[in-house]
Amino acid sequence: MTKRIISASILIPVALICIFYAPFWLLKLIILALSLISYHEWLSFNPPKERFLYFILALAFLSNILFGFEHVLIVLMLIFLIHMIIGFNSIDKDRVLAQYYLLGGIFYVSLYTFFINIIQFNNGRWLFLILCVGIWVGDSFAYFCGKSFGRIKLARTISPKKTYEGAICGVVFGTVSALILGYFANIDLKVAFGIGFVANIAGIFGDLSESVIKRIYNRKDSSNIIPGHGGMLDRLDSLAFSAFLVYLMFLWKIF
Repeated sequence: MTKRIISASILIPVALICIFYAPFWLLKLIILALSLISYHEWLSFNPPKERFLYFILALAFLSNILFGFEHVLIVLMLIFLIHMIIGFNSIDKDRVLAQYYLLGGIFYVSLYTFFINIIQFNNGRWLFLILCVGIWVGDSFAYFCGKSFGRIKLARTISPKKTYEGAICGVVFGTVSALILGYFANIDLKVAFGIGFVANIAGIFGDLSESVIKRIYNRKDSSNIIPGHGGMLDRLDSLAFSAFLVYLMFLWKIF
């Protein structure tokens, strides 16, 4: 717990400075760096012989940043599906599964680029902070409430410690924290509510998706790069899924 507090006390001010004061080009580089670190952690679960996909990932992110996310993600999804459809009719199933895994990792960390897309909106830096605070407060309450009085398992085989009680508390308190910050930031409360609620629901699935991978490879954390918190994937899995859905929420003008 001490390590968690020390790490958080350092990372929170750094994150705030980056969100509000870093020039846009620097934010892009930071997101790219976080993505590459996360992909490195993903590969560590089952290290591949080929390393050329690092370059594919870098190219995907550069294209994403320079030319817009839609085309890059569509291409990645198509490659992913083609490998899945064609590959499972081939003889070398192990090799196909390895490629499926590698492409899946690229697609997974590609969700980080939605951080940039949200920041580009009007008041985008505040909107992104509301997203971050909502998710991190929700995660904290889900952990403490689940540990204190959680009884009903949310996904016993995937993540035995997660409970419905913890998840509900996380969604409620995460949404409330988004509303409070939205009020002080002079953001429409319907928008703040939408961010907090959608983000915390999506965050549950983001967290569980990484838990599946860690359980397959018998890993507690993706790495130990952040003392007391595990790896970059452990910290950003919920945020990545949430950013994707929150971006769609704005794009489709749901709130």
